Amino acid sequence: PRTPAGSLTLQEALEVRRPQFISRSQERLKKLEHMVQQRKAQRKENLGQKQSLFPVRANKKQFTVPHPLSDNLFKPKERYISEKEMHMRSKRIYNNLPEVKKKKEEQKKRVILQSNRLRAEVFKKQLLDQLLQRNAV
Repeated sequence: PRTPAGSLTLQEALEVRRPQFISRSQERLKKLEHMVQQRKAQRKENLGQKQSLFPVRANKKQFTVPHPLSDNLFKPKERYISEKEMHMRSKRIYNNLPEVKKKKEEQKKRVILQSNRLRAEVFKKQLLDQLLQRNAV
């Protein structure tokens, strides 16, 4: 039984026409949830290690291996990125955006113009003072 295309929701349309898409999406969600659980367990383990008398190397990077049945086995290994690293990476990417670079350039030009105006005013004032001193003598 065909129904008008407008009456189907996106979810229903995908279930009818692309069931594999839905299953892959659900699989990705499961993987993400699994990664969250692993990270929570890792944090608990790291806290336990830090509190122990003989701490094991806590600075060691943790790697997660891609699923062997995944679409692309040549994907680089996903690695745990700390919040600080993520923040620094985002900031670096933001600072390299052309509009941000342009804004910084304009700010530098404004500062230079302002300092030049101040220098010109100081020079003008000194020159007037010298002229007034000569005229007074």
